[in-house]
Amino acid sequence: MEGFILLDKIKNSMQFSGQALEMRAKRQNVVASNIANVDTPGYKAVDVDFSAALSEATGAKKPFASSASENNVPRLAMTVSSEGMVKTHDRHIQGRVPDNTEFARNTKYRRGDTASLDGNSVNIERERALFAENSVKFEASLRSLDGRIRTLKSAMKTSF
Repeated sequence: MEGFILLDKIKNSMQFSGQALEMRAKRQNVVASNIANVDTPGYKAVDVDFSAALSEATGAKKPFASSASENNVPRLAMTVSSEGMVKTHDRHIQGRVPDNTEFARNTKYRRGDTASLDGNSVNIERERALFAENSVKFEASLRSLDGRIRTLKSAMKTSF
């Protein structure tokens, strides 16, 4: 019976790490989209409340401890985005409206950023910093998961 409890703990740990990596990858796409749209008139910067999205993905009862969202913007300063991408020309490709996943539900417009004269609210310095920060955290999560897998493989080799 103890073996099954241990296997469940290992499985849960691996699932959590996998979900965290998936959320980090999706957040990287959101930040990259903000950077790509730095010159798009009327574009509003979006971000993800990472702790809320991860809590929802893992089935946690409450968000992981954090007084602010992942990017140090207070949670209350973000509003939910529900619109698809805006087409400014008939030949533009229509973007997909966010799906109903925990990640999409936690994707929000940033408020408080001053929009430029064309209505764009992307702060390129902030986006670059967020991109770099998220990359480092993704890499750290990946290395941590890799270390756990190597430890498990080593333990299995020595016990058989």
